[in-house]
Amino acid sequence: MKIKLIVEDLYGGPFFIDVIQRLKDANLVNKNLIIPKPKHLPADCNQKLDEILEYIDNKVDRIIIVLAEYEIEEWICISKDLKWKHSKPSEELKRKYGYEKYKLPKYANELDFNKLQKNCKSFKAFLNALIP
Repeated sequence: MKIKLIVEDLYGGPFFIDVIQRLKDANLVNKNLIIPKPKHLPADCNQKLDEILEYIDNKVDRIIIVLAEYEIEEWICISKDLKWKHSKPSEELKRKYGYEKYKLPKYANELDFNKLQKNCKSFKAFLNALIP
């Protein structure tokens, strides 16, 4: 299966490339899954979904638009048992680890897939979207 990812975050592309590889290595998704370079389209561009999809190669089996309940850093926080009640996940990571947005791809290796499968609705939806 060939899937095209659309990500809002500039650093989301490299992050998701690493996440997909780790999911393959953990046998959570098919090793033959093909994910071309994710397409970065910022959400604040206010384009309609039809306009966004016009930019995507139509030779894929599925298109996944990656949206998290808060932001993708929630996956990192859940993996590290961090709470973000009065802040965003990225702010909690910054407070605890000195996180900056450009560091997002490095954190792909720190995701705990077991915790995410149990405690993260957006991760479970993403994982299910990768499975035929």
